[in-house]
Amino acid sequence: MAAVAPCAYYGHGQGCGCQMHHMQAFNAFGQGMQMPMPGSPPQDLSYRLRRLLLELKPLEEKQWEAQQLVQQMPMEQVGPCVKAILDQPVPLRWMQVLTIQMLGELLRLHPAVVTSKFTQANVSWLFPENGDVDAAAAFLRNLLWAKEASGQSTASEASKLARLLMKRTQQKDLCKVPSCSARAWLAQIWKDVPSTRPNRDVLISCNVRWVADPYESLEGKAPCLEILREVLQKGGSSEMEIFLISLIFQEVCREPMQHSPDLQQLLWFLPGPPSPSTLRALLKGLSEDGGYLMSLWACLCHWSPQGPSMAAPAWNHPGPPLYALLRAMLVAFAQLPDSKRLCRSALVSLAALGTSNSKIASQVPALLLMLYREGPVLPSEVWMPLVPLLGYLSEYSPQAAELSGRLQALASGGFYASAPQMPPPMAQMGAFNTAPVPNHQYYQSQMGYGGQAQAWPQNQAMPMQGSMQMQGSMQPLATGTQFMTLPPDRSKAVTNKPPSVGLQNTNNTCYMNSFVQALFMTDAFIWRIYNFSLKLKENASKMDKEDYEFGKKVVELLQRQFAKMALTKHKHTDIWDILQAFPADYRSGEQQDVTETIRFVFDKLGGSDQLLLKEVFAGQLQEKIQCKVCGNVKVREETFTDLVVPVPTEKEAKASGSVPTAQKLLDERLKYEDMDDDDNLVFCEVCQKNTRATKWSEITSPPAHLCLCLNRFTFNMEKMDFTKEKTPVKIDESLFIGGYEYELYHTIIHTGKDASSGHYYAMGKRSEPTNSGDTGFYTMDDSQIKPAEVSLLAGNPPEKLLDDNAYVLFLRCKQAPPTPELRVPLPLLDYVKEEDKKQ
Repeated sequence: MAAVAPCAYYGHGQGCGCQMHHMQAFNAFGQGMQMPMPGSPPQDLSYRLRRLLLELKPLEEKQWEAQQLVQQMPMEQVGPCVKAILDQPVPLRWMQVLTIQMLGELLRLHPAVVTSKFTQANVSWLFPENGDVDAAAAFLRNLLWAKEASGQSTASEASKLARLLMKRTQQKDLCKVPSCSARAWLAQIWKDVPSTRPNRDVLISCNVRWVADPYESLEGKAPCLEILREVLQKGGSSEMEIFLISLIFQEVCREPMQHSPDLQQLLWFLPGPPSPSTLRALLKGLSEDGGYLMSLWACLCHWSPQGPSMAAPAWNHPGPPLYALLRAMLVAFAQLPDSKRLCRSALVSLAALGTSNSKIASQVPALLLMLYREGPVLPSEVWMPLVPLLGYLSEYSPQAAELSGRLQALASGGFYASAPQMPPPMAQMGAFNTAPVPNHQYYQSQMGYGGQAQAWPQNQAMPMQGSMQMQGSMQPLATGTQFMTLPPDRSKAVTNKPPSVGLQNTNNTCYMNSFVQALFMTDAFIWRIYNFSLKLKENASKMDKEDYEFGKKVVELLQRQFAKMALTKHKHTDIWDILQAFPADYRSGEQQDVTETIRFVFDKLGGSDQLLLKEVFAGQLQEKIQCKVCGNVKVREETFTDLVVPVPTEKEAKASGSVPTAQKLLDERLKYEDMDDDDNLVFCEVCQKNTRATKWSEITSPPAHLCLCLNRFTFNMEKMDFTKEKTPVKIDESLFIGGYEYELYHTIIHTGKDASSGHYYAMGKRSEPTNSGDTGFYTMDDSQIKPAEVSLLAGNPPEKLLDDNAYVLFLRCKQAPPTPELRVPLPLLDYVKEEDKKQ
């Protein structure tokens, strides 16, 4: 029956006096009521309650009387009363309000009776087109809660409400229902009465779509967010992260111009920063068209960071999760094809946003600085296009000025002490590995009025934990090195010069000669060795003491050797004294592997624990394995003084269609690798079983000088012997580790048909410029020094040099500070003079 609207006065505390209106209401509602016959027993309370609906009294008076009648109603009359009410049409809004209030009071007093009488068909009756949605929905929520508490099914009523909502809004998909009071109540019912929820996919899709609705307030989205957090957290952390971020990306890509930044509230559900490996997998499908990636990136960059909308967010890392997502996306871009272009486009577009009139323009410099500190380590060519934009932003932003200074220092060679100090590396798999925040004071300090995040990070230092690190905020291991020159009255300045002194081959010692030449060409090493004193370990064992005594001897012998090579008047000298002090294997006449010799000498010099090597060759590396089931990351950290990279076989190189380069071999050593083979499962300490995993490596602290070993010798199981891989490798003059550029200055070459024989010689120059300006490479073949044939390093050697293969590379970071002038202690001058007389 069509609804009849009451007059303007009815329901405002006074009767309308409209007889026509009253009669229409009476006829509509009273058709199912039985009037008492004359002489019948007194009317029961149930009848009086129903009759009250038609009386011409002020609404407040009716409400009070209805409450009294309900409270006095005997139990046997409750059921018939509820049924009679539900069976009658409710054509008028004022009658609906009073009816729902009656039912609500009956539900409070007699929940079992009301829930048993209310059926799916009554849902439409409860929500007339011109009715009070809030009152009806509140009653339905209480009713369904009571039914769930008593073990009754609630699915049909909730499903009916959802279908009614789609019908009223003319939508075939529940997700597409526009913002309205009824939709908000449906989400509230799903939240409060879990048994009313549809299947998981529909539940998540609807709530995510409604969170993405730009026309709904964040307060109105609270039930949706609560539901999503509860549902998503039931799965594993890895599954939750993948699913949640994919939903965010899906909504942003679906409506790039019509979505709400409130989607970032979903990120607060994550226990930690998003994993770059997760994002890499999600973004890989879009990488064929960089436009999709840049559109997604641009949309997220336009969001203003928000604080958590719920009282107890799971996120326990400083900084907004939005910035963590952007950082992880940039790391993922750096691992996709055409990574330099992707990263450069992303950073330039973000910097350009800072010059716009956008409300978040003021936050851009801080975000860029954070990405530089905590993001992936990118080549300088990726960052340099930002310099002009940063120059403009520097006028009002100290963060832009700081980043501009960093980039200019990077371009001009600033490093360690000269460059602004960077914070320690941060974590993964996530990012933002910092001390947990115990309360909301941090969030409050980061948020402006109304929950609007201010620019972050600010200039203040952030607390760090060193247990986990993330490639991105690289910092040299020897930050802040101070040069301490020998006193002038006890030393003599010596000018370094290009290679000019050879080393005699004494009983097949070419391997040692080529290595000693490498150390002598490393200006920072020979300068430091005259300022170095080996220290004995605390609580030293007998073996430690033996190593200490031997190490002191090695330091003294190298000091003498370098003094001879720097000051001798002869064209060559020898290393006989060094060989005499070394174990018998080194003077037996048998060929030794030069990489083993390097590690032996470095170990006896104290390794990375002592300053000599820590300040020259030491770097920090992390090997990481992430379980694909739970997302747990196992980290093994090590400090290295040489880095080994595998060399592909000639067959593998031909199949790839390109000549491998040293840069590519290093990148392969660090790359992500999926271990999906059933025979290659990894035991997860969280899952307590073998699972599929992903592994990768990160150089978290690059060395000042990189010793890179090309692993050409592999063990052949069939021949039960070592074989040599003679694959040509292109050795470029420069190699990059993130934003740090390394310049080649020395190469040890192995010439020979196999691993059991052959000869070592070196090609190189001084690690730092000399006064003569000579930057040419020289061949150092034992006692012979001559200009080098550098075409050997081009990856396409002539046929006569196919057996001559680069084996160990020494490279210096171009951003490292210049080494002061070498000074040799005066006693060694007399020693060299005496040695020259003997030769």
